[in-house]
Amino acid sequence: MSHVYDIHPEVREALRAKRPIVALESTIISHGMPYPQNLDTALAVERIVREEGCVPATVAVLDGRIKVGLSRDDLEKLARTGLKARKTSRRDLALVVSQTTIERPIKGVVGATTVSGTMLIANQAGIKVFVTGGIGGVHRGGEDSMDVSADLTELGRTPVAVICAGAKSILDIERTLEFLETQGVTVVSYGDSDDFPAFYTPKSGYRSIAHLKTPDACASLIKANNDLQLQSGMVIAVPIPIEDAPKDAWKIEKAVLDAIDEANTKGVRGKDITPFLLDRVKQITQGESLKSNIALVKNNARIGSRIAASFAAQCNRATINSSASPATASRPVIIGGTVLDVSTRFEDGNECNGMPSLGTSHPGTCKQSMGGVGRNMAEACSRTGGNPLFVSAVGDDVAGDGLIQEMAGVGMAHAQDVSGIKRIVGHQTATYNAFLKSNGDMLVAVADMRMHAEIDGEEVSTIIKRNLPPFVSIDGNLGSRCTQRILETCAENNIPVLFEPTSEIKAFRLFNLDHNLLKASIKYATPNEGELSAMAWGYQSAKDQCNGLPKQEDDAARLHRGRGLMLGQDNLQSNITVVGKVIPTIIVKRGREGVLIARDGSISVTLGPTQIYNDCISVTGAGDSMVGTLVTGLSRYYSLKSGEPTVEDLRRFAIAGMRAAEMSLMTDRAVAKDLGEWVFKL
Repeated sequence: MSHVYDIHPEVREALRAKRPIVALESTIISHGMPYPQNLDTALAVERIVREEGCVPATVAVLDGRIKVGLSRDDLEKLARTGLKARKTSRRDLALVVSQTTIERPIKGVVGATTVSGTMLIANQAGIKVFVTGGIGGVHRGGEDSMDVSADLTELGRTPVAVICAGAKSILDIERTLEFLETQGVTVVSYGDSDDFPAFYTPKSGYRSIAHLKTPDACASLIKANNDLQLQSGMVIAVPIPIEDAPKDAWKIEKAVLDAIDEANTKGVRGKDITPFLLDRVKQITQGESLKSNIALVKNNARIGSRIAASFAAQCNRATINSSASPATASRPVIIGGTVLDVSTRFEDGNECNGMPSLGTSHPGTCKQSMGGVGRNMAEACSRTGGNPLFVSAVGDDVAGDGLIQEMAGVGMAHAQDVSGIKRIVGHQTATYNAFLKSNGDMLVAVADMRMHAEIDGEEVSTIIKRNLPPFVSIDGNLGSRCTQRILETCAENNIPVLFEPTSEIKAFRLFNLDHNLLKASIKYATPNEGELSAMAWGYQSAKDQCNGLPKQEDDAARLHRGRGLMLGQDNLQSNITVVGKVIPTIIVKRGREGVLIARDGSISVTLGPTQIYNDCISVTGAGDSMVGTLVTGLSRYYSLKSGEPTVEDLRRFAIAGMRAAEMSLMTDRAVAKDLGEWVFKL
């Protein structure tokens, strides 16, 4: 790319990570509306783009540099310059850039890119979706004056999709559509009708060649245009919402005609006519047209961002399908512990006030089974149809041999899966020994999890980059460096991560990592109420250190102190509010009370259990079964759709997860053998 381009770091990173980007023009800021409305609108539009999960890339020429992505100060400068900025299309670009590269540079030159200029620059930067208010066109009387916007010819030779509200009603829309047809430009309307909108009004009286009802359909059109290597653009015309359109559209049309007559009388021509007509229409309609203008631009930004997000998802899936093997193309990756579970349960009648006597032996049962939070999640995911790639480590011992052999029985250790399970020579497989009351509730447990420190972050990162999964889940048993490397890789590749805490201390330690990294990678967490409280205290404790308070205790001591300090305010909503500052979706496991789903710091859904069990065999693995089933649902969603799942989607996945957990309660296995895809279908 030319040395005169300045790609904003946020945009550059999004291009590298193949995240969705939306190009925005700058003439709409300088010439489309007055200050400060233009600045407020520009900031609001960028905010909307980000809310939809995309990166905004406003384009302009400042001091001879072509900017792709503007800072707050750049936007302020552009907005204040207003009509003094030079409208910059393809024709003007070299001239505007050259004014600061000659022997006596002219500082402060502002080039506001038009639709034409923005399309050209966006395409060169690798951005294929561009949102604006409306396109230029054939001016009324253009059959005599030959006044035709450069936007139209640019659309004929630059493969960028322009999402707009059609052409401004000050133009000759019929001839504009004819010109676009001649240029080979695909023009479609967004919504339930093929009516072509006329900026302020949803219907111009003319029709597009087709209408597309969803962002996914529009994204498929853009992808097909790219795949066919057509060197022409597309217009996706989004009608202004009825509630935002002027109440009396005929007044706008009359104002347009009056303004055109006035322009002819005053001899206004060329590049000056559009801002003149817009200003006169605004005056004649007493500002109503400006309100509609702002509303439609925001609406276009929202629709365009959804299209961009879907387009990026479709392109990324195509890349995955072509570069990864068919077996791994859309599979989640689960990283965590593999453990030999030993379950020791006291017989009924050997307890006093719910506790067995200490210092003596008791009759009971001892059973060995496959365990480990990550492994349990992977089995549940496998049994419910998620087909995960499980990454873990076991010792070079009998327990490790047995675990791998048994995993093959549930379809998790065929040749491709077992490549993610590393055998560590000279180490012992992790072991978890749980002592259970006669009713199945846990009394105490001993965990030897030293093996988990042998899971290498760089090796896991390589696996993730090789497979590019739609979704990654990690458990809290991983070491901090390993967790950090995984999160960095997922953030770089725009892969959402679910964090399963596994214990209060591990939930607390998560927040020792950089909070910006956590925000960029972890989109879901599945704590129980105690782990949620530990996460909230971990966040606050880390903030205290950032504010200069000394770290005088280790993590366990700080957690213990925090538990005492927060006892009076230890309620769900306060903890959700705190943790929600970093992790947007929290699914709280509440045991017999069911599940709670929170989004952006607020409780969205509370679900009771689907069945009530007075007795259970073992609670071990119930939560893991639920989370593994959630991973199946979330992975399928991200494999097929763009954007984030709705609360209703999460509710459906959580109900399936609760069914999996309830089945686990009625067996001595961590994951019930009868668990299957059917849990999603009831």
